[in-house]
Amino acid sequence: MAGSVFPLSLITQVTLVPPALVPGVPNQSTVCIVTQDATPAGWAAGQEYATYNSSGLAQIAADFGIDSNTYAIASQLYAQSPNIFAVPGAYLVVLPRLTSPSLETIPAAVARGLALVYFYGVLIDEELATSDPTAFATLATYIETSGCLFFYASSDANDLNPGSPLDLVRQAGEVHTRCTYYGESDVLVNGAAAQQTQMFAAAYAGRMLSVNFLASNSTLTMAYKNLKGIPADGSLTNSQLTAAQAAGVDIYPNISSVIGLYISGANQFSDMVYNDDWLALAVQIAGVDEIVGQANKLPLTEAGIGQLKDAMKVPLNQAVSNGFIAPGAWPEGAATFGDQASFLRNIAQTGFYVYSTPVAQLTQAQLATRQAPPIQIAVLAAGAVQSAAVIINVALG
Repeated sequence: MAGSVFPLSLITQVTLVPPALVPGVPNQSTVCIVTQDATPAGWAAGQEYATYNSSGLAQIAADFGIDSNTYAIASQLYAQSPNIFAVPGAYLVVLPRLTSPSLETIPAAVARGLALVYFYGVLIDEELATSDPTAFATLATYIETSGCLFFYASSDANDLNPGSPLDLVRQAGEVHTRCTYYGESDVLVNGAAAQQTQMFAAAYAGRMLSVNFLASNSTLTMAYKNLKGIPADGSLTNSQLTAAQAAGVDIYPNISSVIGLYISGANQFSDMVYNDDWLALAVQIAGVDEIVGQANKLPLTEAGIGQLKDAMKVPLNQAVSNGFIAPGAWPEGAATFGDQASFLRNIAQTGFYVYSTPVAQLTQAQLATRQAPPIQIAVLAAGAVQSAAVIINVALG
């Protein structure tokens, strides 16, 4: 009779530990249209929003109708080349505002939507600064801390004046509200009561949020970008152009047959806000992933903190690859930290510098919190060339 055969686990036990579930960087090429159009009858009971992919414009037409504000605005976002759908995983969210017991405010609608689905860009279907300046100011203040980027267009020339609702956005430094002006009337095909200015805002958003940050040399400036299907604003005057620059408002003129956006940096450039948001979120997620993804722990030692900093350098290197930051000379007089020689050398060689307070300098009370020492990062933005001054010296031979 054969003897019993015992399993190998009697000697060695093996447990397979699956990888930790860690968050990824949210897709910042996602846009939400907050609309006053009624919730489509074809949506499921209780459905509060819908998402649409690169072929979704036909479904938006079916859901809301081709004469709806929603379709008119969405059509301009889809019309841009490239648009948000150039980025893998991008989608458009349509979020109807609640109507009971009264029409939901836009900040409340955005907050409700963010609790249901992620989106970065925000579009609305009215000229709120004209109809309700107080509500517009409230929305801009809310957006600044929401993690979103709001694209707004006005056709009211008074919005270019000092103290206007758009200028107050600049004065408040509310860089996450991107203000534009489009004064042409009746040049865009719009549906019932659709605001063509907000169609203009959608075109702007569709073009700007088309950056694939994981690609090479992909970051952009909106200066002189042509918006597909949008005629130049022939109503602009020289005084309006000057006022728009001071108010931080982007416009769309014809500059000697060059039709494209003429942008203002008075309330920061739109691309810098977009790039900054991406980098901050990417570095944050890299840190979270490194801490959460450990099978056991990340030790509070110089080696452990070095590992954490190395994880954060991954998106920083990607920012060099996509063209957001670049090696160069740190501006004279700008603040530095850590070892100044190392700081300047790293900026010159890589475009960024990462420094942390030595673990040995932490107090026992600080060590007891199990929080990493402060990590400081400096980056040198590559910027963009948007104008040039040329001097030609001519001599007679």
